[in-house]
Amino acid sequence: MQDKCKWLIVLTLLLTACTESEPETLDERPLEATQGEQVLAPIVPGSGTYSRPTSITVSEAQDFFDQGLRLAWGFYFPESIASYQEAARLDPDNPMPHWGQAHAMGPNPNSRYAMMPDDPQGEGRKAIKRAMKLIENADPLEKEIIRAMYVLYDKAGIPDNHARDRAYLAAMRQLNKTHPDDPDIAALYAAAYMSIGKWDYWDKDGNPKDETLPVAEALEHIIRQNKSHPGVLHLHIHLIEASLEPERALVSADALEATLPIGGHVVHMPAHIYVRVGQYQKAIDSNVRSQEVDKKFAEIWGENHFPNIGTYPLSHKIHSGHALDFIRYSATVQGNYAVAIDAANRVAENIHPEHMISRGQKGTAAVWLVQKIFGKWDDILAMEPAHSNTPYLNGIWAYAKGSAHLGKGDLAAAKAQLTILKGIADAPNADEYRVGATPASAVLRLAAHGLKGEVQMAEGDLAGAIASFESGVAIEDQNNYTEPPDWAQPMRHYLGAALLKAGEVMKAEEVYRRDLRWNQNNGWSLLGMHQALKAQGKLDEAQLYYDKWQEAWVYADTEITGSHL
Repeated sequence: MQDKCKWLIVLTLLLTACTESEPETLDERPLEATQGEQVLAPIVPGSGTYSRPTSITVSEAQDFFDQGLRLAWGFYFPESIASYQEAARLDPDNPMPHWGQAHAMGPNPNSRYAMMPDDPQGEGRKAIKRAMKLIENADPLEKEIIRAMYVLYDKAGIPDNHARDRAYLAAMRQLNKTHPDDPDIAALYAAAYMSIGKWDYWDKDGNPKDETLPVAEALEHIIRQNKSHPGVLHLHIHLIEASLEPERALVSADALEATLPIGGHVVHMPAHIYVRVGQYQKAIDSNVRSQEVDKKFAEIWGENHFPNIGTYPLSHKIHSGHALDFIRYSATVQGNYAVAIDAANRVAENIHPEHMISRGQKGTAAVWLVQKIFGKWDDILAMEPAHSNTPYLNGIWAYAKGSAHLGKGDLAAAKAQLTILKGIADAPNADEYRVGATPASAVLRLAAHGLKGEVQMAEGDLAGAIASFESGVAIEDQNNYTEPPDWAQPMRHYLGAALLKAGEVMKAEEVYRRDLRWNQNNGWSLLGMHQALKAQGKLDEAQLYYDKWQEAWVYADTEITGSHL
C-alpha cells in the first residue's frame, strides 16, 4: 500500500510540474519546421477510417494526424511519424501531432520484447517537449494525454527506467479509469502495461500475470461497444494469444484487418490467433494478403520522406519475412511441403547481412528443419550450407543431418552428428548470439534430446528413446512464447509415436491430447490420436479423430503413417 501511495504522490507531482516546458534548443526544432513547403507524407488510400476528434483546426492536418494514429496502432512507425510530421507542418501551433510523434517514436511491446533501446536518437523526447510547449492550444483531455506521455520521457524527473515505466502506466491506468469509453486511452493503457511485460502476460499454466486481466477488460470494454479501433484490436490479440483461451480474441482477429487494410502487419496479425485456434489456412491466407498489401503500400509511398528515427523500425519495407515465417509454420502443420519450403527458402534468401548472426539464424535453419520434418533426407545430405557458423546454426545443422543419416540407415554417421550436437549445446558460448525468444542453448539441448531419442529408436532401445523424448518435451514446455514457436516440430510427435510402438497406448493418448490442447487441429497429432484411440478399442472416438485428421490434411501434399516421418 505504501508503494502504491508513493506512486500516486510522484505521479501527481509530475503531472503538475510538467505543465512548464523547457526551452527549445536549436536541435529540438521539429523536422517539419526545417522543411518549408516540402510535403512529408502522402495520404495512403486504404489506411482505414478511424478518426480521433482533436483541437487541430486545419482539416488536412487532421487527416494526416488520423493516418499517423492508425499507422502507429498498426506498428508501421516510420510511416506514422512522417504522417504526424506532415500534420504538424500544416498546423504548426497544435500540440497533438507532436504528441503523436512522441507516441510513435517511443517504446512499445514489440520493441521491448526485442530488447531495442528506447528512443535511441532522442527524437521522441524532443517531440513531447514540443507538445508541452504548445499545450495551451489543446483541449482539456488532450492536455491530460500529453502530460501522461511526458512522464514516459521524463528522465530528469524519474531517472530510473523501471520507475518511469511504472509512473507512465499509473498515469494511463488513471486516464482509462476516468475515460473508459475512449478507445485510444484504452489502447495506450494496454500498451503501457504490455511494454513492461514484454509478451510475458501468462504463466506456463495459463494463469494471468500482474495486470493482464484488468488490461484485457479495458480493451474488451471497447470491443463490446463495437468500436473497431486498430490499436485496441491489435493489442488485444497480442495480450490474449499466449493464454489457454486464444478463442477469446477471435472477434478481434476477424475485425482487425478492416481497420487498416493497406497495413501489412495489421493484415498479418490475425494469424497470431488463427494458428493458436487451429485455423491454419486462414493464417496462410492473411499472410499472403499481408505481402500483397505491403507491395501496394510501397507503390503508394514511393520515395517519400521515411523518418526511421524512433524506437521500433517495423515498416512496410521489412515486414515480409515475418509473414513468410507464418506461412512456413502453418503449411508445415498442414502437411504441405511445397508451400512450407517455398516460404522458408524465400525467408532465407532475403535475410539482411546484418541479421545473419542474430534473429536471421532462425530463417536460415528453417529450411533444414522443414526438410527434416518432411523426411527429405537426400536433399539434406546433398546440401553444403553456407551460413554464419554460429553455435545455433552449427547445432541445428547437426540435428537435421543426423536425422537424415538415420533416414538413410547410416546409424554410425547419425551418432557422429549427435556427438557434435551435444558438444555445441553444452559449450559455454551456445548463447553467444540471441536467436529468438528462447535461449539458443535451450533449443540446442532440446534438439540433442530429440536426435538421441531417434538414435535410440533406431537401436531398438524404446525405453531410452521415450526417456529422451520426455526430456525434450520438458525443455520445450519451458520455451518462451513466440509465434511461430522457436521449436519447429513438437517433440510430443516423437514421444507419442514411441509410446505407441512400445504399446503404451494410454500414455500416447495423453501425450497427443496435450499437444492438441496447445496446437489445435494439428494434423500430425490428430493422426497419432486416432491411432492411440484405435489401439485401445475406442473405435467411435478414433473415427472422430480420423475424420478430423482428414479435414486437417486437406491441403497436404505428403502422405504420413504416424505423427512424424
